[in-house]
Amino acid sequence: MLKQLTEQPQKILIINDINVDINVMIDAVKKSRINVKEIETLYFGPNNKEEFPSLQLDIERHGPEGVKIPQEAYEKIKDADVLFVHFCPVSSKLIEKAEKLKLIMTNRGGVEHINVDAATARNIPVVNCIRNADAVAEFTIGMMIDLTRDITLSHNYLHKKIWTRDYYNSAYQKTLGNSVVGLIGLGNVGISLARKLIGMGVKVIGYDEFITEEQLKKKGLEQLELTRDQDYILSNSDIISLHLRLVPETENWFTMKQFEKMKKEAYFINSARGGILNYEDLRTALKEGLIAGAALDVFDSEPIRWDDPLLEMENVLVASHLAGTTLDSIALSPYILTRDINEILEKDIPDRIVNYRNINIG
Repeated sequence: MLKQLTEQPQKILIINDINVDINVMIDAVKKSRINVKEIETLYFGPNNKEEFPSLQLDIERHGPEGVKIPQEAYEKIKDADVLFVHFCPVSSKLIEKAEKLKLIMTNRGGVEHINVDAATARNIPVVNCIRNADAVAEFTIGMMIDLTRDITLSHNYLHKKIWTRDYYNSAYQKTLGNSVVGLIGLGNVGISLARKLIGMGVKVIGYDEFITEEQLKKKGLEQLELTRDQDYILSNSDIISLHLRLVPETENWFTMKQFEKMKKEAYFINSARGGILNYEDLRTALKEGLIAGAALDVFDSEPIRWDDPLLEMENVLVASHLAGTTLDSIALSPYILTRDINEILEKDIPDRIVNYRNINIG
């Protein structure tokens, strides 16, 4: 089936949004190994970047079946060979309308906006884009250092004309090299972060139900301590960092139960997805001193509510969902995706296909 993409002329339907220029998506497809006959385009979502986070949150919470898409998509998909989207949901209804579809591409890492089961039932490969793992990993390390060493907190005091060297965590402040970092989730971001931390001399514990020690060895991460014991990583880590995908099984997954098992001097980091964490429990854990502090790039409501108590806490570092936002990780991500598509077509590398275990790619 995939061979047809290079051997026969293909019709491509591209649905972009405010985050990725349609011309970049078109150019990336034209420069790929796909034999392009015709390209049709549609636009999804608001025209204002400030309005997009709430739509993104809706997609992450309700999935591909719960968010409306342009009505024209149902007509244009009928004779499309390839569907190329960024955030636009790909529902079972949209897939049902596709009579010739051979490939679904998304230049995002997450696939919560795509009904992968519906695509699999039709034997349609889904290819995502590992675009921002390094960007998120770097940002997360930045948050760890900032939160534990009070960089932004000191900055804010100085802007208020207050010179102080005494902060809430002064009694137990230490370097990353003398800390134990626990990573919950060892996907692309977790692996990238582990590599960087270990390179800095940090002891890293990883909790993941699916990865094996043999897989870690192949990735050069023999120094990472892998555990299947959630209580162990929570009670032994000075910093806990979430790196799970948001799927039904992980929604509201981290709650008071986990916070109660962390050290009182430990910090909590979330640069993954807001829906994984029970934020009301986090607010309570911080108020009651169950943990030392938190650094957050994602929230239960985006933009964050201005009356959110988190904004009043000195031991909370916040950012406006910036971790993966770099020029190469978003704006130019269509080229990263089509590079992967080319490798699949040229080198027959099936593991870059999300659902390759359950389809016949022939």
